[in-house]
Amino acid sequence: MKTDYFIKEKDNMVLDPLTNVLSRKSFYGYFEYLIKINKPFTFFFLDFDDFKSINDILGHNAGDEALIITAKRICSVIESHGGVVGRFGGDEFMAIIEDLTVYEDVWRIASEVSSLIRKDNDIKNIEKALPAGRFTLTQGIARFPLDGKTLDEIFDVTDRALYRGKQKGKNCFIIYNHELHKNIFKDREMRNLDTKSIIDFIFANLNDNSKTLDENLKHVSQFIGSYYNVSIISKNSAGKFEILYSNGQINNAKYVDEKLYLDLKSSEIDSMIYMYITRLSDVHKELKKLFEEQSIHASLLIPCETKQKKYGYFRVDSKHERIWTKEEKIVFQIIASLYALILEIKNEKF
Repeated sequence: MKTDYFIKEKDNMVLDPLTNVLSRKSFYGYFEYLIKINKPFTFFFLDFDDFKSINDILGHNAGDEALIITAKRICSVIESHGGVVGRFGGDEFMAIIEDLTVYEDVWRIASEVSSLIRKDNDIKNIEKALPAGRFTLTQGIARFPLDGKTLDEIFDVTDRALYRGKQKGKNCFIIYNHELHKNIFKDREMRNLDTKSIIDFIFANLNDNSKTLDENLKHVSQFIGSYYNVSIISKNSAGKFEILYSNGQINNAKYVDEKLYLDLKSSEIDSMIYMYITRLSDVHKELKKLFEEQSIHASLLIPCETKQKKYGYFRVDSKHERIWTKEEKIVFQIIASLYALILEIKNEKF
């Protein structure tokens, strides 16, 4: 339930004159009040990608109109969930939703915002006038008090999450996780790749004839595992469990019979099975117990097979809260399918 702050401070509220959301000063007052009373919330920092090109190409009037439109779209989502939107300045906005702390719920709302911006007809018309044809949004997200205890701390971790989103190619959202993002500014050498570049990398490296296929697979797994911030990538077959990549955060992962996954098969990629431990209680208690023992929060199981033969499975595990994105599912599916095809061509064992 929203606090009574806005009733108390009604006469002191100032709106941004262009977008009609809260001014930076008024939003900060609300932000600091929630921290003072220790009220849990999620903070969204929303930054438009390459906004300068709109002003440069279409003019500042068009830029202002774009900000007005997008502010309305952001408000339509955030306010529908009881939240508040403010303008940080320029093309940057802020939002808070009180009592929102469950990772899956945060993910769903951030996805709603991104999806609306991508699909909105008025925004598509702006994009048509741009040579690059892109008007997208990147979000950095943090939860209070989980990720920080002060305004400065929350802004710092949100900035790290936002930077990670820009690294990944923009047009996305990142929910801060301490273990994954605490050193983000120390790791600026991470490559900024789009999905096509990642797929090209997979094809080129799995087909590297100067090394063995297993060496190639481990090299690909190590890069992809690091890039997508997963805990372990492994391959599983008939009770055997081989780790291809590990960031050292899970040291007790072991083989899990693929039969235990079958009730969870619910992906747009038909052959892939994925799960989140928070949703297993009423679905599969045995599997939930196994993953709790292995400190795994989310898992993907991808069959490594061709039309002629099934070799085994790739498994991708995360210790941390996360939602598997469509891009991640596609990338891991490509690795499994290409590896199986090469095994078949070379007549090698899994």
